[in-house]
Amino acid sequence: MIAAHQLDETILNFENNAKELDKLLDHVQEKQSLLIDILIGTHAELLTEEEMDYLLFLFLGIYGTFQKQAEVPIFTEQEIAKAEEFSWQIINENNDYNTAMDLFFAAIPEEDVMDFIDLSIAPDDENEIKITDPGRLILLAVLAALTKLLGKF
Repeated sequence: MIAAHQLDETILNFENNAKELDKLLDHVQEKQSLLIDILIGTHAELLTEEEMDYLLFLFLGIYGTFQKQAEVPIFTEQEIAKAEEFSWQIINENNDYNTAMDLFFAAIPEEDVMDFIDLSIAPDDENEIKITDPGRLILLAVLAALTKLLGKF
């Protein structure tokens, strides 16, 4: 299980050393190209540039934290698609951020990671990153699918 302080350390490391973020991005693109292509690439044109950058930052923060705990396996297209379908089923059946978030909390045991996602993308007028309502649901679906995948090993 990932703890909140581990996520905080990863994010702080990225904020203090952009090269670490770039290095991890290169690693994920090389080793997990399907993960990036399916979870992020398929939504690129639906997000604003700011939302896409933020999604990638959060995605790498979560991935990097799990990677520090154990080697992340190379996921198959089927595993990724199954996790994505799980996320989108919840989003499509509810189409409400708070309801979907509650269902993800119930279904995904990585509570601190789900808290991190919620704190990062929940509607908040003081957030520096402006996230549209459709963008918020996309970010939630992608990050929940990633957490579901990473939490399995």
